[in-house]
Amino acid sequence: DTRLRTAQEAAIGFARRLRAQDLAEVVEFNSRVNILQGFTGDAAELEAAIHRTAASGSTSLFNAVYIALKDLKKVVARNADDVRRQAIVLLSDGQDTSSLISFEEVLDLAKRSETSIYTIGIKPAEGGSSAQRGFKEAEYVLRQLSQETGGRSFFPEKLGDLAAVYGEISDELSSRYTIGYTSKNSKRDGAWRRVVVRVARLNVATRTKQGYFAPTPS
Repeated sequence: DTRLRTAQEAAIGFARRLRAQDLAEVVEFNSRVNILQGFTGDAAELEAAIHRTAASGSTSLFNAVYIALKDLKKVVARNADDVRRQAIVLLSDGQDTSSLISFEEVLDLAKRSETSIYTIGIKPAEGGSSAQRGFKEAEYVLRQLSQETGGRSFFPEKLGDLAAVYGEISDELSSRYTIGYTSKNSKRDGAWRRVVVRVARLNVATRTKQGYFAPTPS
């Protein structure tokens, strides 16, 4: 399958750009979710796992994101100076058709996490109106996941653009800033609080999480 090989080579290029201190895992999802490679900094192991991916069956996208978010939560900093910026790069060519978890559930978990989700939507190579309609639904889901978590969505016109897309994501992940603030709202009501970040500089746009959940009573 030429499409699959092109996607694999682009993902391998991304894995090869990881820095020495970076960790990554490879998750495949079709009718079920398979962790092909747990967290490692070994590019060769990641490459081998990516080569094992296959395109078949239905799509359990929400299950895959849920499992990836849970796995990332287990990766803890080794010391106070070890800041772990967490991200998911999600490549999909269709709508979810077999997850046991709903979109609302996985979006809520994503918003509660410290993880940016970068999504890449591959348009179907062929198919009638139902395939196009399915991709439109998938596009909405991918945009929501990235927008709410401070990531980005990409919808390349052709598979040959995938390597450049992965390159953009890699560059952005290696040059992000972490900022914080203390809220004046002391209510511990667990409510969603919207946050807007602006910069006083022309021709610059910010991408951040859309907000956070307030703490709950202890």
